[in-house]
Amino acid sequence: DTRRLDSLPSAVRRRVLRRAAIAAGSPAGSLFARHVEEVDRLVTGWRGQGPLNLPGGVEARRTCGRLLFRRAGGEG
Repeated sequence: DTRRLDSLPSAVRRRVLRRAAIAAGSPAGSLFARHVEEVDRLVTGWRGQGPLNLPGGVEARRTCGRLLFRRAGGEG
């Protein structure tokens, strides 16, 4: 739920987002601060952006008030 994520302190929220991307298959060593900041903007600066491509073939997408991480071409 993006509202709950948005209510977290920035540092905590970004830590949660990073862990979610890694859990979805994005390699920790290739997931840089700029990637996490882009995902964070899907939560805090939503303007209808499309999905983000993250390292490891992971896609981050906001849909229906939720943030989804999945392997690109895969099923959530």
